[in-house]
Amino acid sequence: MIALFSDAIALFSDGKDRQSTARRKSRQVQDCGSIENIIWQGRAAAKALHDASEDRLRLQTRQLRRHLQTAHNPQDESTLMIAAGAVIETVRQVLGISLFDEQLRAGIIIAHGAVAEMQTGEGKTLSGILPAYVQALCGHGVHVATPNDYLATRDYETLTPIFERLGMRTGLVSEHSTIQEKQSAYRCDITYGSAHTFGFDYLRDQIAVGEENRSRLGNEVLERLNGNQVNSRRLQRGLSAAIIDEIDHVLIDDAVSPLLLSSSQDVVSPDADVHKHAQRIAVTLVLHDDFKLLPDRRVELTATGFERVYREDLATLRPYLTHPALVRPWHEYVKLAIKSAHCYRRDVDYVVSADRVRIVDASTGRIFEDRTWSDGLQQAIEAREGLQIRSETKPIARITRQKFFRQYAFLAGMTGTAQGCEDEFASVYGLSVEAVPLRKQSRRDLLATCVCRSTQEKVHLIADEVESMVTSGRSVLIGTLSISESLEIAEALAIRGMNFQLLNGVQDEEEAALVASAGKPGAVTVATNLAGRGTDIRLHPLVAKAGGLHVIVSQMHSLARVDRQLIGRSARCGDPGSARIYVSAEDAIAASAAPWIARAILRTDPSQTSSLEVDKHLQRVQRYQQRSEFNRRRDLLKNDDNQEQMLSRYKSKPDSCWQL
Repeated sequence: MIALFSDAIALFSDGKDRQSTARRKSRQVQDCGSIENIIWQGRAAAKALHDASEDRLRLQTRQLRRHLQTAHNPQDESTLMIAAGAVIETVRQVLGISLFDEQLRAGIIIAHGAVAEMQTGEGKTLSGILPAYVQALCGHGVHVATPNDYLATRDYETLTPIFERLGMRTGLVSEHSTIQEKQSAYRCDITYGSAHTFGFDYLRDQIAVGEENRSRLGNEVLERLNGNQVNSRRLQRGLSAAIIDEIDHVLIDDAVSPLLLSSSQDVVSPDADVHKHAQRIAVTLVLHDDFKLLPDRRVELTATGFERVYREDLATLRPYLTHPALVRPWHEYVKLAIKSAHCYRRDVDYVVSADRVRIVDASTGRIFEDRTWSDGLQQAIEAREGLQIRSETKPIARITRQKFFRQYAFLAGMTGTAQGCEDEFASVYGLSVEAVPLRKQSRRDLLATCVCRSTQEKVHLIADEVESMVTSGRSVLIGTLSISESLEIAEALAIRGMNFQLLNGVQDEEEAALVASAGKPGAVTVATNLAGRGTDIRLHPLVAKAGGLHVIVSQMHSLARVDRQLIGRSARCGDPGSARIYVSAEDAIAASAAPWIARAILRTDPSQTSSLEVDKHLQRVQRYQQRSEFNRRRDLLKNDDNQEQMLSRYKSKPDSCWQL
């Protein structure tokens, strides 16, 4: 018990130290005179480089490298001034645009190792050039991490000409890259990739290091004695610096699922028959009588249910009780079957595509092509859907995302929705959050929340509003929480004969083009919340004249940040625009998280529901949900720390035992 208590103190102290680091960074950044001076001097340096040749710009980079080697650091004002000048002029030459002061301000914030909160459409991608360039000057490599491969590829292709002109090499890694391609990309000055790709490659390197250590006294020695070069299987050359786009999504939303490197064979699972029979038993069990549904999607059999699971005729049940491929007790298979039926919904938590079950990201609605559930859940859902049941993945290595990203010597990033996450960024990562002011005053009109009694009524009213907006020459973006809700709204629009685009949740080039075209006259786009991130929506002049893009939030998310990101698609950069939130008594946030609000809506006369002020109450629910999610992530990190300390003690004293 003493050991666990001391561990908790150590974790608490570590959090205090990180908060102190965040406060120090915030003081550095909030020296407004310093940032203004860097921007002013940077523009002066850019004028001195006007129309400079590529050789001249590359010479500037070499001089900056030498400058850093003489006891300067990347956050030094003189370094940032000179680097800003080179970046401003190179961006002008390559892209034909001049960086705004707000973009430079965000870049300087990131260069100080903080989080820049920059509103949607203000140019976050270009803001990342300066800090990536400055960190790359140190010569240890910079990882620019994005939420997915598509965004990494887009940024790599857009920004590579800029860095090349400055004499910097860039690389791109993805899950589909070969070992040789990854090794080459990681040896570049700046490497682009998705956050999970960097994490999985780190785990692969840990496995490679272990294997190299085991062979060091054997083949490696002989090869070196013979004068042969030994090729390392390691991919990365260390975790020096990471700059993260959509940092709240990567470090917070995704942090509830650890990085788990697994091996699997795409073959029929040897215990497929057991899963199928468990499904047949599960449908006969009764909620409350035979099993209970607990928080966090847990299932518990009652005494009666446990008895029923084993009550079947022994001759029928014996093949499953004694199955040679059994990897868990029989009743656990039944619990998985119950969980698949009652806790996971098709077109909400997962989709079935090409005869495979694919997981849907709860925050964005994006479909993960390369992830599966573990511990038999994937197989239980495949059995429920009548698909081929593939073998379970076998875990090889694991690390929490918090622990992985905390290993970088330098960590920073940008997002449009960091507000509300300041404490978590500070206590877990030592990052301060600094807001970047808008370049132009917002002209967004946030309309009164529409309160409905049922989902059916809500869908009907949304279709009415869309029809009205399209008639007036405006464009509409409808954001939903699930694929099933998208399909329901799409059906209502189709019945009225309206044209619309329905996004499928797999972010790729085609989907980005659809989101980008959402600003055309009469355009109607129905999408899950993924439409809120990553792609610019440019308004057609006729749409701007008619009032701009109108965003409809069909259902409030449990996290207010997700709603803000979606609403932020309208009225960007001083454009006109509007948004409206819809709430029904059957929405998840009302029916499950705040049933008293649902009851109040149902008690109110239908003609008076519009007068209900539910916004403040639902915002309180969102804040509570955010705290609950933070506690889940904190507990995950605590457990990971405790496990690591226990394992380290075991390694140092393998024959010892400890009392808990």
